[in-house]
Amino acid sequence: MTSLFLLNSIDLKAQPNGIYVLDNNKGTYRDANIRNYPFVDGFVWRTSWSEIETSKDSYDFTGLDHIVKRLDSIDKKLTILFGAYAVEPPYIAMQPGVANYPFTDPLSSITTTRAVPYDSYLIQRFRLFLSIIANHSVYSLSLGKLVALKDHPVLANIATNIPGLGAIRNVNGTSTNIQSILPGYNRYKFVDSLVLSMQIQTDYFPDKNVFVPFYKNINDSINSPSLATYLRTKLLQHFDNVLHPKISFWQENLAGYTDTFSGVFTGLPLTTFATPLYQLKDSAYTMFQMLQGWTTPFLDPAKTANSSPFDAMCYAYKIYGTTYFEIYVGDIDDTIYQKKFKVWNPISTCFESSIINHTESEINDFSAYPNPVNNRVFFTGFQKELQYEIVILDLLGRQLVNISNDDNVDVSMLKSGVYLVALKDSKGNHYLKFAKQ
Repeated sequence: MTSLFLLNSIDLKAQPNGIYVLDNNKGTYRDANIRNYPFVDGFVWRTSWSEIETSKDSYDFTGLDHIVKRLDSIDKKLTILFGAYAVEPPYIAMQPGVANYPFTDPLSSITTTRAVPYDSYLIQRFRLFLSIIANHSVYSLSLGKLVALKDHPVLANIATNIPGLGAIRNVNGTSTNIQSILPGYNRYKFVDSLVLSMQIQTDYFPDKNVFVPFYKNINDSINSPSLATYLRTKLLQHFDNVLHPKISFWQENLAGYTDTFSGVFTGLPLTTFATPLYQLKDSAYTMFQMLQGWTTPFLDPAKTANSSPFDAMCYAYKIYGTTYFEIYVGDIDDTIYQKKFKVWNPISTCFESSIINHTESEINDFSAYPNPVNNRVFFTGFQKELQYEIVILDLLGRQLVNISNDDNVDVSMLKSGVYLVALKDSKGNHYLKFAKQ
């Protein structure tokens, strides 16, 4: 089911990868955009806490069950995304004694009342909600039994976001600092609550990729260090992949355009805008949703002019280290784009002049075992009597190991994660992936 670039049948929490189709408000429980193309790895289902907990202690999992079962039937993965609009159930902010504030959604401009992120009752209810949803059971076709969502093989990525805030960003206007909006604000209390909310998510979904939107336009009255810098430092200290698993950071504004006269491509977001993701790329994972479709640019056609989704994907890969993309269904269904989606591989697509040639492999038996591996990986399925070279690279195309005329290599020194292998022989270049535990 996966594209050339993506892992298949390896259950290892690592860098989020894949081409995922975005939902819309059509179909049964927003399922109209589910696609079964071989190059599509999954589906992004956008929901909210309040859509699942419809009233206090009353939960409706009908939509979730429907989506999981549909994806399970076609062997596709699921990303659950609680969007910026996804507020908590209204009863929380209305609870006597709860500190609340007027929250204006930056996308819809709709104003609602929300509890502040550090309110103890909000955190208590959020923890309960995460426990309920994580342990909700859905039947798994591959396992042949009911499986808790936290362990379900269909679920790959989840963002329930920051309770009381949603994305890590300013609200009620990008120039208005967070301190002037939240009653009882204290930087340390605020940041601790954000770290705690992410910790709750990783506690209940320990084997899934947990992610959160993070923008630089979050600030308070303290200029040095900036709130964004302080928060980034605290998140990295906590989610260090030792005591606590890595988390991923996400934005929904990937685009790019080519100047008609100069032919120069400009990728978006610029690093000056997506500063947190750019600064986190070497120590955390990044994820992007497209700003709009290329076939149907509904926001600003100039931002995707004279370019393609692949230009933007290569930009995100080279600049932010991103290997996970949420794409609008119009581009997924475009027959011209489909030809390139089928062979999408950021190494060969984005680095044609690098060590890896653009040629596709003709050998389907080239494989690695064991996979995942602990110490030594063996390669098979190629003609060992020929002169050959095996190169191991990270997902940014950096060469790590180079061996000649040997069919195994010690990888104990590599960090846990996913690696690319290129076999170079007289017949061309051949690729595969393996995971290091």
